[in-house]
Amino acid sequence: MRADDPTLTRFAGIVPVARFANGVLELPSFLRQAAPTPGRRRIYPVHLVLYAFVMGALVGVQRLAHLDWLRGDAVLLRFLRLPAWPVRKVFSRALAGVSDVSLERLQDLLTMLGLRAVSGRKSVVADFDSSAIVAFGEQEGALFGYSGRGRNRRRHHPLVASVAEGRTVFHQKYRDGSAFDAKQVIDFFAESLRRLRQHLPDAKVAYRADSGFWSAKVGDWLLEQDLSFFFALRMHPGVKLMLPTVRFHPADDGEDDLQVGVLDGEALSMDQRIRVTVIRRRIHDRNAPPPGKVIKASPEWRYQAILTNKKDWDPLDVWRFYNDRGDCERVFKTATHGLGMSWLIAHGLRANTVAFLLRLIAFNVDQLFQADAERRATEDGRRVRRHGLLYRQVRLFNCAGRLLKERGRWVLRIARNERLSSLWRFYAPELTSSA
Repeated sequence: MRADDPTLTRFAGIVPVARFANGVLELPSFLRQAAPTPGRRRIYPVHLVLYAFVMGALVGVQRLAHLDWLRGDAVLLRFLRLPAWPVRKVFSRALAGVSDVSLERLQDLLTMLGLRAVSGRKSVVADFDSSAIVAFGEQEGALFGYSGRGRNRRRHHPLVASVAEGRTVFHQKYRDGSAFDAKQVIDFFAESLRRLRQHLPDAKVAYRADSGFWSAKVGDWLLEQDLSFFFALRMHPGVKLMLPTVRFHPADDGEDDLQVGVLDGEALSMDQRIRVTVIRRRIHDRNAPPPGKVIKASPEWRYQAILTNKKDWDPLDVWRFYNDRGDCERVFKTATHGLGMSWLIAHGLRANTVAFLLRLIAFNVDQLFQADAERRATEDGRRVRRHGLLYRQVRLFNCAGRLLKERGRWVLRIARNERLSSLWRFYAPELTSSA
């Protein structure tokens, strides 16, 4: 065994993404503007280190210590324009040293990339969700509280806003582990609306979120801004007491196991412009019940309630529209499993904040890359292939190759495999050659 071949690469498939990020999105230049290198000239400019972190996330490196596995890769060094692969200390200092001004510029870059997918639209749906990033140490800002992996765990509690039409993230707020109150929710909603209005001034905006974001103050703010909204309502005791008074009827398709009803908002001391859509589904299997809450008055049903100011909508349409919020959950699922969004990389809060933001930027880059490949295939009359990030990481980004220089040009050679070649022909037809 001889580990001395500098032409080999483990990440040949990152070339189409790097060319797209460099040429179409101009990501390195935007990162240079967002995080300029202070002081004297350095071997590793800050923006290139941040760019290397983004690309490292795209190929599936989830922890800072694992970035050493990318050292010496011929493709990464050439297309990221690095003299050598940075060591872990360089990454740590670059992430922890990002200033407040640079952090805000990175946030603006995230917004620009996130709303690029919906440019020119006349209406957008903004989905809001929160996540709990569990800390298995004593990282700065990590506090005890509830998380998806159990109670009484230290965690951070970031908020994320995405657009349903593009499935891209346009705003985020990385928070410590404290619970957020109504004022923080309103501030986050207001900043999200400002960013939407800045890029889409004429678009109609609808907000969609789970029950954790709802409160009377939030409802007043949404009505004041004249926004359409769809929020899950927490099944507190007052709501459960009102459910027996709702007149339910089967859904439009005649399915008796799915029934809908309407509860006026004034009955729950809400504004008269708010209506509560109630859905109940019959329980057939106690071991696999449908989503919702059980009330003692009718244990054979599971109940859900959705708040909205669209009183002219059919209750079933309200429920189905709210369920489309599942696309927002895919952002967390993809970013967690594919980009390591749930991993804390350092003790300091600033480094973890920047890493979370860069991973969301990587998520947007990947979404735009896939959309661009689909658009080009449609225009050329080629077969459209729709693959997620996890599929591309395993079958494309992490394919081995050899980077050689032949007749004055660079040639990337990969294994003779028809399925792999078909992926290259779809994502990079201009680079593919059988000669």
